[in-house]
Amino acid sequence: MRLERIGEFGLIARLKDKVCRPNQRVVAGIGDDAAAVRVPSKGLLLLTADVLVEDVHFNRRIQTFWQIGWRALVANVSDIAAMGGVPKHALVSICLPKTVSVEQVEELYDGMQAVADEHHFQIIGGDTVSSPRDLVVSVSLCGEVEERELITRGGARVGDLICVTGDLGGSQAGLAMLQLSGTRKKSHRASLSAEQWSAVRDRHLRPQPRLYEARLLAQEGSVHAMIDVSDGLAGDVGHIARESGVGMEILEEKIPIGSQTHRVARYLGKSGLDFALHGGEDFELIFTLSPVDARRAAEKVRGETGTPVSVIGKILPAQEGSVLVSPQGKRNPLIIEGYRHF
Repeated sequence: MRLERIGEFGLIARLKDKVCRPNQRVVAGIGDDAAAVRVPSKGLLLLTADVLVEDVHFNRRIQTFWQIGWRALVANVSDIAAMGGVPKHALVSICLPKTVSVEQVEELYDGMQAVADEHHFQIIGGDTVSSPRDLVVSVSLCGEVEERELITRGGARVGDLICVTGDLGGSQAGLAMLQLSGTRKKSHRASLSAEQWSAVRDRHLRPQPRLYEARLLAQEGSVHAMIDVSDGLAGDVGHIARESGVGMEILEEKIPIGSQTHRVARYLGKSGLDFALHGGEDFELIFTLSPVDARRAAEKVRGETGTPVSVIGKILPAQEGSVLVSPQGKRNPLIIEGYRHF
């Protein structure tokens, strides 16, 4: 069905039926000039926003509308998780070209609603407008956190260990393979199994935010600084270093990189380490805490969620800078750079 057949308000009515859920805190939602929400009497509100632009953040040739919607909301949930919070309410605005059908918009919202249902929050409003060419999805997410559980990028202390959940580089490996799909030619390199291919593909198309792991760390109370991996390990530890006014040492051999990511990197003639350092969008957590607390926190996260935690380095005084230590012990400056829009 073409969008002009039902118009803006007809589309909004269909989307309202799709995403509205009973919620005692939502006084007014989709259909009013603004959403009205009862706020908690204590704690802090967390507010985050992301804009996803076609051919910058996603590609309709390799991603379904459901997958685009899923990723759009996961990116915001991951930001709330990195602050130790819980997502509560989302506003979604979309710019729609005429080539997009009503069914595709509904599929986009199905992907977003799947994230909202999984993490127990609600889409309560937004905006829909026409676009001359590209699809644009803008999400604003409101979350909450107890003030004593808030974790920022700026609290790292000299002597802290640097930890990371899960493994890194898988999303970039999946993107590289998706971009190559359909144009891949025969190669002398060993072929990839269906399992290896699907593992990295799903890391990119259906990433998982570490919300439950982040909540455990926040409640533990020992984490000094935290960030989610959206720009790549190098770029995101760089954010911690800048905001905390510290240096850092990252041990190359301790960076967790999955076997499938290494295999895909070799297949493409690339480096799994480069995928991990500069790829981004893994949505894992990087956090710092004292050596005394690190083991207990890692055991708690793994014991209650099954997610492994790796110690990959330590925080140094600012004057020592940020370095990447090779397996042979060579200390090289860490190139702190992730994805750049400008």
